[in-house]
Amino acid sequence: MFRTILVPASGSDTDAVVFETALAAARPQRAHIEFFHVCVSAGEALRYTPHASFARGDLLHNVLQELKQESEHRLDAAQRHVRDFCKRHKIAMLDAPRRFPALSASWRTEEASGEDPFITRARVHDLVVMGRFTRPNGLPPNLLQLLLVECGRPIMIAAPRSPRAFHTVMVAWKDTREAARAVTAAMPLLSDAKRVVVAAVEEREPCANTAAIVAGQLAWHGIRAHAQSVKADGRPVATALATAADACDANLLVMGSYSTGPLRQEIFGGCTRSMLNEAAIPVFLVH
Repeated sequence: MFRTILVPASGSDTDAVVFETALAAARPQRAHIEFFHVCVSAGEALRYTPHASFARGDLLHNVLQELKQESEHRLDAAQRHVRDFCKRHKIAMLDAPRRFPALSASWRTEEASGEDPFITRARVHDLVVMGRFTRPNGLPPNLLQLLLVECGRPIMIAAPRSPRAFHTVMVAWKDTREAARAVTAAMPLLSDAKRVVVAAVEEREPCANTAAIVAGQLAWHGIRAHAQSVKADGRPVATALATAADACDANLLVMGSYSTGPLRQEIFGGCTRSMLNEAAIPVFLVH
C-alpha cells in the first residue's frame, strides 16, 4: 500500500492539479502526504536562469535580488496553497502517524539546491506525485527525469486536469522488466480501480497473448482486468497508447520507463519522453 506520498510544492499555479492528483492516490489508501518545498538561494537559482550568466556588476546584483524575492514569493505561495488545500479537503496536519491509518498531511521545507534533496526525500516514500516543469524556478529543468531515474520509487506525473479518483486504469504492457516493475508498484491503484485494461501495442507482430497472461495473473490478486491489443498502424507507440486510453476513458496510465543512453543525458526513449511531456492523463512511471 501507499502509506506515504511525497508531493513537491512549487508555489506555482500547477500546485492545484498536482495536489488533487496526489489526493486521488492518497484517499483510498488513507495515506500521509508530505508536501515538500526546497528554498533555493539566489546564487544557486542563477545557474538555471536563462541568460543570467551574462549579467555583470549592477545588473548581476539586480538579478540576484529578483531571484531572492522570487524564492521568498514561491515559499509563501507554496505554504498558502498547502494550507488552503488541506483546509478545503479537511485533511489533518500531523507530524507523526496515528494508531489507525487516516488521510493526513505534513509540511516540510529545506534550504538546498539541485535535485539531491528531492531524491533523498523521495527514496523514503512509497510514491512521488509531481507536475511537469513549466518555467524557471531555481531548480534543474530536468528534475522530473533525474528523480525518475535515481530515486528508486514510482512517480506519478500530474496532467493538466486531475480526476477525482482513478476508476479506470490502463496498463501499458510490454514484455520487459520495466513494465513488470510498474505493474507490481501500481498494485494498490489497480486493486482500487473499478476497471483495469492491460494494453499491448502491436508494432511488428501480435502481442495480445502476453497482455492476456498479465490480465489472468491479476485475477489472482482479486483484480478484474481484460487484455487489449492496440495496433500501431505506423503511429508512434505513445500516440497509439494515448488513443487507446482515450477510447476506454482511462484516467491513469501505468507504464515502465525505458532508457536509451547514459545517465543524466538523453536517457529516455520516445514513448517515455512523450508521456513525460505530453500525456493528457496522469501517468504512473517506474524506471
